[in-house]
Amino acid sequence: MVPYRCRCGGGLISTLVAAAVFACGAVAGTMQVEYSWVYVDYTFASPNHRESAINSGKFIPENCVILDVDIFQGPPEDKIIGSNSYSAVTKQRVFVMVPRIKPGNPASIAEVVPGDRPSSVLLAPYPNWKANTISEGTINCDETIVSVFRTKIDYLGRFWVVDVGTLDQFEMTARSVCPPKLLIFDLKNGDRVIKTYKFPSSQVKDVSLFTNIEIDIRDSKGRNTFAYITDTTAYKLIVYDFKNDESWVVDQAYFYPYPNKAHFKIKGVNFDLMDGILGLALGPIIKNDRKLYFHAFASIRESWVNTNTLQNKSMFQNGLIDGSGTFFLSSEVRETQSSVEVMTDNGVLIYASMDNSLGCWNTQDPFTTKYTHTIYKSDEDFQFPSGMKIVSDKVWAVSSQLQNQFTTMANNRNSVKYRVLVGRVDELIKCTGCDKSSASVDIKMSSNVQNLDPSKDRLVFSSKRE
Repeated sequence: MVPYRCRCGGGLISTLVAAAVFACGAVAGTMQVEYSWVYVDYTFASPNHRESAINSGKFIPENCVILDVDIFQGPPEDKIIGSNSYSAVTKQRVFVMVPRIKPGNPASIAEVVPGDRPSSVLLAPYPNWKANTISEGTINCDETIVSVFRTKIDYLGRFWVVDVGTLDQFEMTARSVCPPKLLIFDLKNGDRVIKTYKFPSSQVKDVSLFTNIEIDIRDSKGRNTFAYITDTTAYKLIVYDFKNDESWVVDQAYFYPYPNKAHFKIKGVNFDLMDGILGLALGPIIKNDRKLYFHAFASIRESWVNTNTLQNKSMFQNGLIDGSGTFFLSSEVRETQSSVEVMTDNGVLIYASMDNSLGCWNTQDPFTTKYTHTIYKSDEDFQFPSGMKIVSDKVWAVSSQLQNQFTTMANNRNSVKYRVLVGRVDELIKCTGCDKSSASVDIKMSSNVQNLDPSKDRLVFSSKRE
């Protein structure tokens, strides 16, 4: 480490401030559309197979809604560049979830097929067609994926899939055909099924809908892992213990919706949803504990609880508990309702709002309007953000235009309806209060000022370069 000194003349303070302002304004955070669909389409075996599915009502393109996205960064593979040179290329797999909220959906979970179609890329049912096929007669619930809203791929390459077991959720004919279950696939080893877990009937209500999942890994091999699963319409949280292969219900008033926040309006479409807990995000591990941040969909507040509390199964054996002192609620509110949220490794919460925007909050600060910031907004590309992940240094999000599924209003058949968008975290939060790195630069700069010589109008300051 070598200390250095810098002497600059000619109004340094104003120059530095101007440079900082210019740097903030020069690079605005954006979300780029990675994939888009006018209507979802699948990798049918042949054109005849596709036409038959349409004619029989098994495939109704306008009823297939992409709700979530998940990404797996596989191990590097050697790719030949020239005759004598090689380059390590990471294999990336992109998955989307298409819950069976209406009839005519041939597959609820699919993998984006790489190709030369920049928009309306095809989807390959995952893990295969057979697992996604709903038979006319008795459904084999052990081998069939019925309907999936959201998933989570952990850093060990395990693909956690929650199958809600219901069909036609947005129809009057909605019905439960299989018990909800958790499937865990091993993406590193040929997509084999690591485990299938059926939730006990005592933990599932008639109104239950398991819509989101977050994964909490506490050891290097992933054996000591907990899954937190939202039951959005029964207002519960399910905790699954991977090591002991058991689950329990957390019943807490903080999971409930606010009746006065159940009305939504997006792009001229009005609808009401009394949805409870939906957004989930895990904070960094600090002293062998971490916080689970959460909020109800029909809400404008944020809540959190230590995960060591959730992992205490005995605490929740008798149902609803007094959450004061263990569950916490923000003192201030967002401007509008929020759907999903994610957390960076250093504790920045990024949340999707129903005004077609992304917001951020650094959890080192109080949850107040002063410390929450809008970092992206698009009324065209970001209508009803419904799924989001952070993978490496990027935010991946889905805009689903789900509001159009609540209305009979005619939609433009040729317009793009579903988008997967990608943006760099550092660019999105840059120059906001969420970015503590830029703030620390300002603090260090001011603290390193040693002398101001008025006669020479120059600053003398020192620092250390490591």
